[in-house]
Amino acid sequence: MNFENLGLTNLSEFLNEQSWFIELKNTELNFLFFFKTASISIASLSVAYLAKIWLSYRFFKERGLKSPEHEFFYGNFRHIHQNKNYSEVLRDWTKQYGKTYGYFEGHLPVIVTSDLDIIQEVFIKQSTNFSARKKGFLSRKDDDPNSDLFQSTKGRWKRMRMIMNPTFSSAKLRELGPILVNCADRLIDVLNKDGNEAEINVSEYFKRFTMDSIWNCAFGVDINMQYDLLNGYYERSESIFRDTAYPRIPEYLGVYFHEFKEIILHTMFFINNIACKFIDEKNWHAYFWLKKKITDLVKHRGNDSKINRRDYIQLLIDAKIDNEKNINYGDIKKFITGQEMEANLLLFMLAGYETTSTALSYSTHILATHPDEQIRLHDEIISAFGNDLSLINSDSVQELEYLDWFVKEVLRFYPIANSVIARRCTKKTTIKGIDIPVDTPIAVDVLSIHFDADLWGPHDPNEFYPPRHQIKRNPLAFMAFGNGPRNCIGMKFALIELKIALVKLIMNFEIVLSASKNKQLEYEEGVVRFPKNGITVLLRKRKNF
Repeated sequence: MNFENLGLTNLSEFLNEQSWFIELKNTELNFLFFFKTASISIASLSVAYLAKIWLSYRFFKERGLKSPEHEFFYGNFRHIHQNKNYSEVLRDWTKQYGKTYGYFEGHLPVIVTSDLDIIQEVFIKQSTNFSARKKGFLSRKDDDPNSDLFQSTKGRWKRMRMIMNPTFSSAKLRELGPILVNCADRLIDVLNKDGNEAEINVSEYFKRFTMDSIWNCAFGVDINMQYDLLNGYYERSESIFRDTAYPRIPEYLGVYFHEFKEIILHTMFFINNIACKFIDEKNWHAYFWLKKKITDLVKHRGNDSKINRRDYIQLLIDAKIDNEKNINYGDIKKFITGQEMEANLLLFMLAGYETTSTALSYSTHILATHPDEQIRLHDEIISAFGNDLSLINSDSVQELEYLDWFVKEVLRFYPIANSVIARRCTKKTTIKGIDIPVDTPIAVDVLSIHFDADLWGPHDPNEFYPPRHQIKRNPLAFMAFGNGPRNCIGMKFALIELKIALVKLIMNFEIVLSASKNKQLEYEEGVVRFPKNGITVLLRKRKNF
């Protein structure tokens, strides 16, 4: 274009007279300024964060504690999860660094101990200073409305525990006894379908049995778990627990950037909640699918006044507060919010499902590899009940002394939920000269304690020997259910469920080691430590049944 024809001799003069061009220049300058400022800010924050990480690695040196060599940024996390066996890694480190030492999850310092004096301080004497569980890879904030009993702290935990304790009283467990017996009878019926003699991976059957027991006892609902092989509850519960042994990108981010794990979790929930609006329900993530089922169940029970069951869900419904505005979660009053109720129902379902079924799997392995134990248990059971199955109930199984020793020895020999019994400091304190800041996790090396000859002798603790439990021991030497005020609330329920199932199993079958399987177990560990590929045994039907 010939600008002279326009009467202008300078293009610049023309453009500078245009308002749109002036605005464009200002926008460009503003954008460049913003970009430079943002770049400098991000670079400064990155340097500051890296400096924080570097400083955090001085934690154990400042306290005179030994620790294994770590990688910058990763800490010891990659080593711990290399073979999916957290408990054995801790035991190996204890042999190298002593009873109390530390390691890093990313740059989060974790103190590990098998010193019973320190454990007594953390779990009992100073339990109010450690009134929180160690946070998982991804965790909610302490004041999150959806926190459950496991995640809650201080007064909020005390309030929830006070409401839930009656569910696990002796009187209540006696009421649940016939339901547990019925679920155990279903287990035997399903196992009988394979004939008089069959090689079976019993782990899946036990998982279905424990889930069946939980839904019938706690929720008053029969979901046909043991007979329906394609049951959605089983598949999704299994998915959740298997995921804990195989962290994904969000979990890794939660470990390496632990200050932001709550934000990462909320972002995941936000994305999933939106996705659930556009995806068919059967394709939802397992957690959201199960939560939806719990929500539907609560609504059904709340709307149907004809249902009059005194089960776990009804206990929570009765304690639900009507007005949830301006709630002080730390109040020590007998109330629970709707969100807390649903969170705790989901917790009870998942917590009771995997732990008890894994204990049954380990028990079956011991019965197969120690036939003398099986004979002694069978003799005790027959002496108590004969062939009269009607005598089996929640009270009578607790009177079987050798069975009690056997179950305790299984849980000593194969501790299950080792990672989740760890505590988190909620008030700065000092124990045996070690300064412990707020939010510092204290993990317990359970295997070192359970196999300590000084605690479990004189018989070799590396041998399976139930009679060792007739001797009174330091209660802190047995960590199968944790210890102190925050021990497992469902311990009594789990033990009764476990004993009823074992009595039924031993009365009906001779359990024989499979010729195709090795006596030595391989383990994987996430939230629980479980036998890799389950437990396969030969079940031989007893002639008198």
